[in-house]
Amino acid sequence: MKHKLTFLFFCLTLSFGMAQNKKDYSNGVPITKGTWFSSLSLSANSRTGENDRQLFATYIEQQRNGFNLRVDPGYVIKDNLGIGIGLLYGSRKDESIQQSSDGVISNVNSAERKFEIRPYVKNFIPLGESNRFYIVIPTELQIGFGNGIQETTTDGVLTREFTDGIYYGLGMRPGMLVFIRENFGFEVNVGALGISRTIITSEATGLPDSKVNSGDLSLKINLLELSLGFSIYL
Repeated sequence: MKHKLTFLFFCLTLSFGMAQNKKDYSNGVPITKGTWFSSLSLSANSRTGENDRQLFATYIEQQRNGFNLRVDPGYVIKDNLGIGIGLLYGSRKDESIQQSSDGVISNVNSAERKFEIRPYVKNFIPLGESNRFYIVIPTELQIGFGNGIQETTTDGVLTREFTDGIYYGLGMRPGMLVFIRENFGFEVNVGALGISRTIITSEATGLPDSKVNSGDLSLKINLLELSLGFSIYL
């Protein structure tokens, strides 16, 4: 997380400094009414652990990988104000060997995938007069669907659990847009200031079905939702 924070701070500082000290109008793009744009962004995470002691279990071995891929077409309805709809696909896979507090060892494998639709309004705040550097503040409605499976093997007994989830909420993803060539930009965003509700239903081998309805309010920047992408403005 420290590396992500350092990288984000470096990008913001470098971009702001260039906006103030270098005026190159040739590659700038004014965000004016009638402009079409689209961006493609990727966020990924991974975790490898050995003998990681948690509250209720020790992860003897763990390997986790996940990613989110997102496309955001949109249209500028007013100078420096755009609307659009984001489409996101995410996947996560987790394999681990766990030892419970009473010494029982289990192999746990899980996989999840999700799809989200995110209509949004995006504000562009230019830095300097070159039209190359912008602070961007997207505010979006988030509607998502997902499912997953978890297999747990303990003493040769396999237990499967299937889950289905529905997610909806409202959030902001502030960031920075830098045009590196004419009509072609680089964008970095982080998750922040969100409110959401999640409904998860589960079916497990030999156990009654369950349903969990939970809400969440976040008033902080979430660097775990750091995403990097490229944008085209025409």
